[in-house]
Order: sequence, then structure tokens, then C-alpha cells
Amino acid sequence: MIKYKYAEDIILDEMMEYIDKTYEEHYKTDENVECFDAWLAIGTANTTSRDTAMKYLWRYGKKNGKNKTDLYKAMHYIMLCLYVDHYNHKGE
Repeated sequence: MIKYKYAEDIILDEMMEYIDKTYEEHYKTDENVECFDAWLAIGTANTTSRDTAMKYLWRYGKKNGKNKTDLYKAMHYIMLCLYVDHYNHKGE
């Protein structure tokens, strides 16, 4: 068992809790299509995810202080960018 020096295990656990919670809140159509699916379809998911992550990093510490939610949102969009470039084998 690895003993993480910088609480990476705790951060990843909290990140998963955050993502799980967002799945209940996503804006989707009756057919379960999310806005991200539209970005994938029109070919902008990579840049939109990257730019949105940057937005949340930019506002960290400015809106509601140093709240973890902005960092989790940025991390989530970074994960979506990873998905587009490295895990989405449907092509974009």
C-alpha cells in the first residue's frame, strides 16, 4: 500500500464524490444527451474543455474565496479533455 505524502488518495476520493454528485445535476435532454456530447459531435470538446478548466482556475480564490469546488470543476474539465484526446476511440 502506498502512503501518499500529499493526500493524493484523499483528493482523488473527493474528486470522485464531486463527479458522482454532478451526474445528478447535469443538464441533459430526455434522451440523456449532455452538452458535452454536442461538443464532441461538432468537434470542439477538446478546446472547450481546456478553456472551461482554465476559467475555473482563473476564478479560484476570487469567487467565494479559495473554494475547492472551482478546483474540482477544473480537474473535471481536464479529465474530459483527457477523455477526448486519449480515451475516446470514436474519433474526434
